This record gives sequence, structure tokens and C-alpha cells, in this order.
Amino acid sequence: MARSSKLGRTGAVLFLPLLLSGCGDWTPLLPGTPMGDKNFWFLTAGIEYTLLISLYAIVIGSLIGLTGAIMSRSKFRIVQRVVWLYVEAFRMVPLFVLLLWIYYALPIAINELPEEYVHLPGLDILSQMTPFTAACVGLSLNAGAFLVEIFRAGMESVSKQQIDAGLAFGMSRPLLMRRIILPQAIRRMLPPMTSQFISTVKDSSLGGAIGVMEVTRRATLLQTQILHPMEIYTFLTLQYMVILILLTALARYLERRYPQHA
Repeated sequence: MARSSKLGRTGAVLFLPLLLSGCGDWTPLLPGTPMGDKNFWFLTAGIEYTLLISLYAIVIGSLIGLTGAIMSRSKFRIVQRVVWLYVEAFRMVPLFVLLLWIYYALPIAINELPEEYVHLPGLDILSQMTPFTAACVGLSLNAGAFLVEIFRAGMESVSKQQIDAGLAFGMSRPLLMRRIILPQAIRRMLPPMTSQFISTVKDSSLGGAIGVMEVTRRATLLQTQILHPMEIYTFLTLQYMVILILLTALARYLERRYPQHA
């Protein structure tokens, strides 16, 4: 079933250009002419920004998720409440609104802090936010909120008997986490983590709303210049499909390599 689904997605990517090859005028996007070369490389140059934003958001979001999940298991209730507030806040705020606030409002809020706080390490970067940085921060915080719950559920799926056995053998809490809990939890978390990573890649398109020159932003700008919406947005669709098929294939490989019930 998984193999047929994979073949179906790959076939769709290969078949779509053939289906539409007789529709519209693809000349402005096809390499081989001065205009085609210029437009083709203009559109594909945005892949770098899409991949970088997605990679930073996935890595930082995963670190946030793991840290938050560990904190949510703390015996201190105040720590649990802080994690709960973070998760609920960033899951309720639409990502588009979050990106707008981080890029436009956060620098103003930082600059209006008392003088003794303005020069704290890291605040100078946030007070002079670039669109790329704002997109990475927003996507990381958003992904982290969902990954906290994924990591927490994975950790709680490990039986208490195994944890008690590890403690009985004299393992410390960090060693117990590294040797017993995380290896099993990560195997069980791979499917929901894959879904979250795919959502993060797709959500990176919202970075164009604050000026990041990723693939969606470039497609929109080019469309206003040459007025070929079907061709441009079809090409944009194919770019995302290729990226996500490769990501899904990697995730499927990891699921086979590290099965849940090894």
C-alpha cells in the first residue's frame, strides 16, 4: 500500500506537466531562450530559501519540542504550567498573524524596553529583524508548540515498568532518558513528526508575506510581471511536490530502518 501510494505521487508529478503541456504558453518559463532562462532560474532560486527556512524551523522546533516535553514531565507544577502556556498560546495564534507580529511588532516592543534591557545579548538581532530571521523564528516557535505534544506523547508511551527497572539499576534521570525513553519514543514519534515537518515546509510559503524571497513569493512577483498564472503556479506546485516527496521518502526510509517494535 505504501509503495503504491509513493508510486502514485511520483506519477502525478511526472504526469502533470505532460497533461498541461498543451495548455497555455510555457515558453516564458522554459530554459533555452533569454526570457525562459531568466524566469526559470528566478523561480528555482527561491528553493534555497524555502529549504533553509524549513530546515532551521525543523531543527530549532525539534529542540524546543524536546525541551518542552522534558519540562512538562517536571515535578514542579510551575514548570509544567509554563510549558502548557507556551503550547496553548502558539497553537492558538494563526501562523500568518504570528509572522506579522514578530516582523513588524516585536522590534518596536524591544526598542521600547527600559535602557538596561535593550542591550541584553540577542535582543539586538531581534530588534533589527530581517524577513528571513523573522520567518525562521515564527516557524520554529509554531512547530515547537506542536512538537512538544508529539514528544510528550512519545515519552509517555514508554511503559512505567521499564522506567522503574532503569531506576532500580541505578540509572540517573538523564541516562534513563537517553538509554531507555528517547530511543523508543523517537521510533513511535516518526509518523507524527513527519506530518509536522511536512506542514512546516508548506507553512514556509507564508514567509513571502513578510518579504522572504522563497518560491511562493517569487512566483507571485513573476506573475504580476508576465501574467502567466496557470504556468507559474503549476510550476510552483511541482516544486513543492518534489520537495515533499523527497522528505516523505526519507521519513519512510527512517521508519523502515527504525521500526517501532524492533
